Amino acid sequence: DEEVLSLTTLMIKNIPIRFLQADMLKLLNRTNRGKYDYFYLPMDLKTQCSVGFAFINFVDPLFILDFYLEFNCMRWSDVMPFCNSNKMGEIVYANM
Repeated sequence: DEEVLSLTTLMIKNIPIRFLQADMLKLLNRTNRGKYDYFYLPMDLKTQCSVGFAFINFVDPLFILDFYLEFNCMRWSDVMPFCNSNKMGEIVYANM
């Protein structure tokens, strides 16, 4: 389907709330530096914690498969040493 091939924005779900934007960018840039042009991790200003999801836009839809294979169903505690959450990442297309 041509429409699916043109989608480039994903939502990363189940992010532990203690993760900061700097933590996520460090993790993302290990294998995705230069492959995306937008990343947004909303924060709750009252608690100074993330809200548990983020958006990432890839410059080319071809980069999505590798990202999906790396982050979907990934246990956050396996890739972030300070994380003690049992949450697993979930990658879905963003509804924009």
